Amino acid sequence: MNVSLFSVLRKLFTRRDKKVIIVLLLSSVVISIVETLSLSAIMVFISIATNFNSALTGRFLGKFSALFGFSRPSELVLFLGFGLLVFYLVRAILNVIHIYYTNKFSHMRQHYFASRLFERYLQFTYRDFVQKTSTSMSQVILAYSSNVTQIISTLLMMFAEIFTVICIYSMLFYVNWKMTLVLSVVLVAKVIIVLKAFTHKITQAGLESKKYSEQMAVAYTASFCNFKFLKLISNNKLIQGRFSFATLGLARANTVNAVWQALPRFILETIGFSLLVGAIMYVVYCYNDAQFVIPMVSMYALAFYRFLPSINKLVTGYNQLMFNKHVLEPVYDFLQHDYEQLGNKEIAFNCSISFRDVSFAYDAKAHILNNVNLVLNKGLRVGLVGESGAGKSTIADIIMGLFVPQEGGVYVDNVQLTQENLKCWRRKIGYIPQDVYLFHGTVAENVVCGRVFDEAMIIDALKKARMYDFLMSKDGIYTRLGEGGINVSGGQKQRIAIARALYANPEVLVLDEATSSLDNETEEHIMDEIYQVDRNKTLIIIAHRLSTIERCDVVYKVDGGCVTQVRGQIITGDFLQPPVVSA
Repeated sequence: MNVSLFSVLRKLFTRRDKKVIIVLLLSSVVISIVETLSLSAIMVFISIATNFNSALTGRFLGKFSALFGFSRPSELVLFLGFGLLVFYLVRAILNVIHIYYTNKFSHMRQHYFASRLFERYLQFTYRDFVQKTSTSMSQVILAYSSNVTQIISTLLMMFAEIFTVICIYSMLFYVNWKMTLVLSVVLVAKVIIVLKAFTHKITQAGLESKKYSEQMAVAYTASFCNFKFLKLISNNKLIQGRFSFATLGLARANTVNAVWQALPRFILETIGFSLLVGAIMYVVYCYNDAQFVIPMVSMYALAFYRFLPSINKLVTGYNQLMFNKHVLEPVYDFLQHDYEQLGNKEIAFNCSISFRDVSFAYDAKAHILNNVNLVLNKGLRVGLVGESGAGKSTIADIIMGLFVPQEGGVYVDNVQLTQENLKCWRRKIGYIPQDVYLFHGTVAENVVCGRVFDEAMIIDALKKARMYDFLMSKDGIYTRLGEGGINVSGGQKQRIAIARALYANPEVLVLDEATSSLDNETEEHIMDEIYQVDRNKTLIIIAHRLSTIERCDVVYKVDGGCVTQVRGQIITGDFLQPPVVSA
């Protein structure tokens, strides 16, 4: 078994987890002893039941019979039979309790890991987030956390079966060490051969399953996000083919895994019982009578009945570990990924936001911003214009504290934004993106978006966004929007986004091309609503249309990593549409 598997698990487990595992392992030892005693008791009971003469005359049984006053062997056998039934009932109860707590621990680990992974995902820096794909993150959070649970369950099962095998083996070795040794050598040789023959196939099937699961997720996400476009082109063959190819590959990989997982059981059972039958045939051939070995043969038969499934579970468990072990490293890496550790230091915004020699690059090859110096006074309506990819949205993201510049700093009232005060600063920001995502829920839930629910604040924000009157003709703030806001128009989506941004009464509103997908009339209405927001709020508006920023107090052009103020002059260029001059 791969040492790194245990190494990674040890790092994933908490101190409390390790204590619980120790308790579960000790309980596995107790269960193994009980299992062994159940086999020994059956052997003793069969021996007594088939040889009444020894029931009252044996050294131990004679004293036992005298103690309880048994005068006939049948009374002793019946007493032992009832005692054995009670013992098996207790054995069953102990096994059920052990199974319950073992599975509870394993599946609670799934809850723990899934929650931890999701929490860590939410703590990613925005820069790390944009560099990852939704498919890879959902695989780790949703699928791999379940796989880790399977690994834990398998390991606990394997340790329990190992103890059981050791106890039963010790009993068989005590009864007849020669016969047990021969059987052991044969079984161990067969197990090694089975593992060597099958493990590589199962490991490969696990990798194939991982690959095709990811391809399925990619195909589904692509179809979900482009559903309207797929309806328009009326040709789903390509994406359907990709999904079908992935599901076919996954089905084949899982089929191969299921077959290779099942084969060891039949091979080991066939070999084990063949050895047992062979031993009986050998005794009959040599002595022409097998009656004197019936108790021993019965014990070996019962031992094999319990012993072989344990061996099979160990082999199957090992193969399952090989099938799932590839998930541990991604889960561990995900949990160890750098994350934001923000403080709660307060920061006030009374005067200005300033960039001081700010440089930023997504990679070492190309700088988006070079030594930018910029001052945005509080209460101003600020416009940012420029070619696509010039860095307008990057400036907005830096202002919002989502990106940290490699050089220089951002200052609010001469206080630099740092990890200590970013949380406070971000709470002062209202953000309205170009592409608004409304989840399947009510308008109120989409406006609040995970914050503290306050009905009066929701209504006030919707009124400011000029959306409340429309909602009163529906179900009010509890109107359901559908997935992606499919039940409302594009302009209404933007108004809900405005209400979401205004809900916490922010001091800064950032519009990142928020109206570029709207028609001129709808955009004019929405911009009227935005410009009528409290004058004390600072507006930062990124736009391609000149009409969007014509009422801004100051306009900056972003080009070639530099920011130039263009207040009071006509801005021309392909990136702007000239204003419409009425007659």
